[in-house]
Amino acid sequence: MPDMSFTSLSQAVKIFFSYATSSPKDKRLFKKLAAHLSVLRRQRLIDEWYDSAISVGNNFSQIIENQLRSADIIVLLISAEFLASPRCYEYEMQRALELSTSGKARLIPVILSPIDWETLPLVNYAPLPMGGTPLSLKRNLDAGLVEVAQGIRKVVEELAGQLKRVRIRLATPKLPMCHCSYRQNAFFTDRETILEAVSSSFTFAQTRQPRILTLNGLGGIGKTQIALEYLHRTSHLYRSIVWLNSSSRETLSTEVSNLAEKLGLPERDHADEGQLFAAVKDWLQNQTSWLLVLDHLDDLALIDLIVPSQGSGHVILTTHIQTLGEITSMIPITQLDIDASVLFLLKRSGIIRGKTPLAQTPPEAIEQARAIAQALDGFPLALDQAGAYLEETGCGLNNYLTLLQQERVTLLSRRGRIVSTQNHPESVTITLTLAIEKVIQQRPTNLQLLRLLAFLQPEAIPYELLVDGAAELNEPLRSLAAQPLALNEALADLHSYSLLHYLADTTILRIRRIIQAVLIDALPRRQQRQWASQVIRMVNRVFPEVHFAVRAKCERYLPQAQHCASLITRYQLSSKEAGQLLERLGFYCYQKACYQEAEKYLSQALQLQEQHHRAEAQEIASTLNALGLLYHRQARYQEAESVHLRALELREQVLGPTHPQTAESLYNLAVLYGSLGQYQQAEQFYQRVLSIDEQTNGPEHPGTAKTLNNLGLIYMQQGKYTQAETAYKRALAIYERTLPPNDPDLTYPLNGLGALAEKHGDYQQAELFYQRALFIREQALEEVHPDIAYSLNKSASVYEAQGKDRQAEELYQRALSIVEEVQGSDHPDVALYLNNLAFLADKKGNLQQAEQFYLRALNIYERAFGANHPAVADVLNNLGVLYRDTQAKERAEPLLKRALAIREQVLGPTHPDTAQSLSNLAILRASQQAYQEAEALFQRALALRLQTLGPDHSLVALTREKYALLLESMNRYEEATRLRQTAQIQEE
Repeated sequence: MPDMSFTSLSQAVKIFFSYATSSPKDKRLFKKLAAHLSVLRRQRLIDEWYDSAISVGNNFSQIIENQLRSADIIVLLISAEFLASPRCYEYEMQRALELSTSGKARLIPVILSPIDWETLPLVNYAPLPMGGTPLSLKRNLDAGLVEVAQGIRKVVEELAGQLKRVRIRLATPKLPMCHCSYRQNAFFTDRETILEAVSSSFTFAQTRQPRILTLNGLGGIGKTQIALEYLHRTSHLYRSIVWLNSSSRETLSTEVSNLAEKLGLPERDHADEGQLFAAVKDWLQNQTSWLLVLDHLDDLALIDLIVPSQGSGHVILTTHIQTLGEITSMIPITQLDIDASVLFLLKRSGIIRGKTPLAQTPPEAIEQARAIAQALDGFPLALDQAGAYLEETGCGLNNYLTLLQQERVTLLSRRGRIVSTQNHPESVTITLTLAIEKVIQQRPTNLQLLRLLAFLQPEAIPYELLVDGAAELNEPLRSLAAQPLALNEALADLHSYSLLHYLADTTILRIRRIIQAVLIDALPRRQQRQWASQVIRMVNRVFPEVHFAVRAKCERYLPQAQHCASLITRYQLSSKEAGQLLERLGFYCYQKACYQEAEKYLSQALQLQEQHHRAEAQEIASTLNALGLLYHRQARYQEAESVHLRALELREQVLGPTHPQTAESLYNLAVLYGSLGQYQQAEQFYQRVLSIDEQTNGPEHPGTAKTLNNLGLIYMQQGKYTQAETAYKRALAIYERTLPPNDPDLTYPLNGLGALAEKHGDYQQAELFYQRALFIREQALEEVHPDIAYSLNKSASVYEAQGKDRQAEELYQRALSIVEEVQGSDHPDVALYLNNLAFLADKKGNLQQAEQFYLRALNIYERAFGANHPAVADVLNNLGVLYRDTQAKERAEPLLKRALAIREQVLGPTHPDTAQSLSNLAILRASQQAYQEAEALFQRALALRLQTLGPDHSLVALTREKYALLLESMNRYEEATRLRQTAQIQEE
């Protein structure tokens, strides 16, 4: 018998037993066999290991792989259950064959029960019992077990002598040394910033303590691969590199034992685990320029067991733990960015080979890969899993994207047939489920909290949403959210396992989409709908009714409200709270000038409210009102009028004719009629609203000021400048007493007073009003809001009147750019700014550009308002003047006459704009020597301008001088002189 004088477990032959742990019969036979091997164990000849020795929560697949690689003998206990087990047959048996073929381990098959032996890849191995008779068929089971134990003992004794001779030859390893069996990952992509951060954290300056750096993040996020890439890139800088799997104390102990043998440490001959840790720790302390990687660290106490307190080495920890105190600096590992995700997926799937640049990949493939990467949240393990599937099946990117949408649960659970032992062995679903199970062990309510977070928008979850919306939650979450300490502890649990993150220096939480997907997919559809409904109620509770004072709160909750809109669609929810939330969301998007989104949400809200039996008429009217405002802004005037009239009818029926909400509908119809040029009808509606406002809210209420402001606008459009000024000034005074100085409502009377000052030729005063309004809007509104464009336009008009044409053109162009971006190129506001730019181009002598601008503006106005709108007359007038002044008189006359006819019909014969048309047509007819007609036109124009503008206005002086010139053309010099003298007397 060979000499068996060695006695330590480190010198014992290591046996790995593989059997179907789920089979009670196989487990019973294994225990009986283990009893027959007990003598070998007492003699310290063997050290056994088997799957059921793994403690709950550890990295199961990684531990099995480590044990297989360190085993001297692998015993396969084969049965029908063994062959049916994917772990036993597809993984452990295949690895055993690989290790046996390479000479790294001896393989012993033991047949427990009848099977078709000839079909197995083990057919060339001699099984135990001898002759291949299954143990279960032995008449005397104990005799059969003795035969198996003797066969195993024979191989043990043979190997024991070999191992002793090998270990005697072990000496201090030759340096440099690398104790790491993992190869560099050929698919490693990006992460350069992180690798640079690791390198910059490590220097070889003389230090008393090792430098410790932690890569922390969720399982599957790529921590191990980053550490491995750093190791391979910098291996030339270190004399010793040690990589230890630290997923549990048991695993680390095995790793340290193997390392001690490799190092030839004397302590390897002692069974005491503490001595082995201390020996390796001392060895590291006495080395220079070493790198220690503790991979999958799950217990911080293990750090002190292996990392020396003194020495000049570097330590990298990879862990899910987020809070490590002062023992280490941390680099959080997050998902790959979209470009890196695309590149990795294309490389992993084999679509890109070698160092082929991304630029040579078909654009269609890049876009499809981008869609997959976005759906998988840039999660490295999910991308690797997707790449493996694409490589194995050849299904193509587009087909995979379709499958991902239809079979997400299956695909996230499928790791692939061929997974390198150095890669993450579990699937996305298993990896994340294990992390979730661990955090649930901390406190049961963590599962409920995670499910709630799974149905929220993941990127921006305000902490106060959980607190302020708690009343809408079911138990136990309602009680949890009502206790700040308990809620903070629960969130800390999730954070400690990298399932949840706080954005830096904020109270905003973030959860990964891939985690949400796993949590949601684990629930039946009925429970998914229940959680979605709960979230919608919670967000509806905190998303406020929209007005200026709460816009910051609206903006904070906007991502959650938009996400809830998608939940409503996905789960076909129709609750009252869903309709309320959609209406508020749509109205807020309208105020932000996001009109497409606003219409989507408001239309969806209206549909739900009309279908839901609990919806109240006031809620439907509120949504109709918001839709009317939106349609008006989009120049969809007929639709706007229709929904406003319907809202008015509902409010009058339910609330009465003098209710504030009824007044709101009347007000919005008045605004609409004003835009349509129906000024008398608009004025009547405003007067009715003003009466309700003053009775309900009082004469000093902001609502009263709002009505006064728009009444002032109608007065101005009708040429009633004195009444307009009174209304504007009263509105501004109320606003200044009741609103913050930066409230956008202040801008409306400011712009009105500016327009009045401009009409009277007081450009300096007009500029002050306009600039104040523009400043407020730029502070309060989005950068590309239509109201900012309107203020820019007003300021530009003052510059133009003062001859500052360059400044005016810049502002007009900026206003045009804003409105085209937000409202589209066919909106009436586009025509307004085109008309003004055309006027400037005419002044600069760029007549062709001016004509193009006018014609485009005219086309937009006519399509939006019809042929008889005052805005149409404005462009007709300006285009007619352009043709008149360029000697195209035959084209000018019909345009100027049409403009005059519209103004007389819509604005009335005494309106200032009618006077403008009379004057311009008079100048044309005078140039055509139609003197009598021209004189009559001049007389009417002069009388109107004197009446509305006063004798000192520049337009009055211009009209009088043109009339005097006409008289001189008719040889009526004395009358011309008296006309000029009259003007001088009036001025004095």
